[in-house]
Amino acid sequence: SGKDFEVYAKKVIFAGGPFTDGLRELELTAAPTGSSISGKDDNNNNNNTELQKAVHGASGSHIVLPGYYAPNHMGLLDYNTSDGRFLFFLPWQGSVIVGTTDKKCEAETLPYPPEDEIQWMLKECEKYLSHNLKVRRSDVLSAWRGWRPLAADPNAPPGGQVSRDHVISTNPDTGVTFIAGGKWTTWREMAQDVLDKVLSENNEYATEDHDNSKGKSKSSPIPKCNTLHLSLHGGKGWSESLPVQVIQKYGIEQTVAEHLVRTYGGRVWEVVELCRPTGKRWPRHGILLSQHFPYIEAEVRFACREYACTIEDILSRRTRLAFLNRDAAEEVIPRVADIMAEELGWSRKTKAEQIRAAREYLASYGGRIPHEDDLEVRLLTHEDAMDVFRDIDTDGSGFLDQQEIKDMATRLGRPLSEEQLKSLFDTMDKDRNGRIDVEEFIDWYNDGAETIFKGGLQRKMTVGGEKWLTTRKKGGGGSFLG
Repeated sequence: SGKDFEVYAKKVIFAGGPFTDGLRELELTAAPTGSSISGKDDNNNNNNTELQKAVHGASGSHIVLPGYYAPNHMGLLDYNTSDGRFLFFLPWQGSVIVGTTDKKCEAETLPYPPEDEIQWMLKECEKYLSHNLKVRRSDVLSAWRGWRPLAADPNAPPGGQVSRDHVISTNPDTGVTFIAGGKWTTWREMAQDVLDKVLSENNEYATEDHDNSKGKSKSSPIPKCNTLHLSLHGGKGWSESLPVQVIQKYGIEQTVAEHLVRTYGGRVWEVVELCRPTGKRWPRHGILLSQHFPYIEAEVRFACREYACTIEDILSRRTRLAFLNRDAAEEVIPRVADIMAEELGWSRKTKAEQIRAAREYLASYGGRIPHEDDLEVRLLTHEDAMDVFRDIDTDGSGFLDQQEIKDMATRLGRPLSEEQLKSLFDTMDKDRNGRIDVEEFIDWYNDGAETIFKGGLQRKMTVGGEKWLTTRKKGGGGSFLG
């Protein structure tokens, strides 16, 4: 609506993840004049107070590969990779998720993953797989970057440590409490800890009970967070046989029914009531948004009635399609827009704006092909290098000679003079034995020096059915995903 309104509360809790300090900046400007954090003295003059940071961001990139790279119920963790970072390799939603990198940087709002981090994860993956399997750049179905909020208590004594666990701190001047740090998997413990702290610090929550028999009064215990005694939304009505009940009543495909029950629990009936007939004998209900994924159109309708307002929200949070396969998510944008326009009464202009915003958002994800506006240098994986090497090695000798280099340059439309050929070959032939092996070829390609021949390979060679493009790191945003 664009309208401002005021909300009053006895206590305020900031839970802004890696953006917590942005909320604390608002607290700084709104603090009473003369307080130690307001930035102004009693005469309303600036006193140059600076906000002490509570959160330092660390980004982590992830890639999603086809599901055939790992068993359905088995993954692995490598806690000693080539540069000392840990890496997980896990089945996830029918695909395989690989991550993560760890780099200190400011948190941003779009999930653009640096190409050099994608390349590093691909190279590490080669260690875990059979040598006859190729890990190709074109296998990356989606890629993104998220931020971990590494927190420290700015109100604690000097020398406090940055923590990967959560930190809770109350500002003594404003009474505002913030919680930062932690992980997705500890969200419920975090909620319990911050509520218990706020309740314990507020005497208004303590009440007195009068014992008339003794003429005395006593304080009742301060209430505690009761999250441990509450089931999650959808927990009521859930049972192991619920997918079967859904299939039997609505004729929904099994993987779809299992997905719906896993996602909505006992509220699955509210979703399937919105299903429209498929027009097929089987499945009778549950029109898919995208082939090979269990998301159905009824989920979009349900999400709109649960306050979803953007296509981006549907593709990234109400479903996980953007995280699983960027191309598939992009393909369903028009249909999602049609459904949301019907549910929310969008005008043509609003619908067009939503489609544009969704495409812009998805463009910040990585995918099968590196961003073309991000071109410069790409480090070859071993399997990619072997594909290129074999294409140049026309006689299958396992080595490249001058004639094969010359022939490839001609095929690329970049013919070399004899002088250029000799100079190029001498640069590649490190051991000066008159032939180039695979390792020499990879070293030459990855040395960063630009040549006409390398430029031709970079832009026109095909690897795994996709353009062999070169990439450089590009600045961008990210989301609080990990």
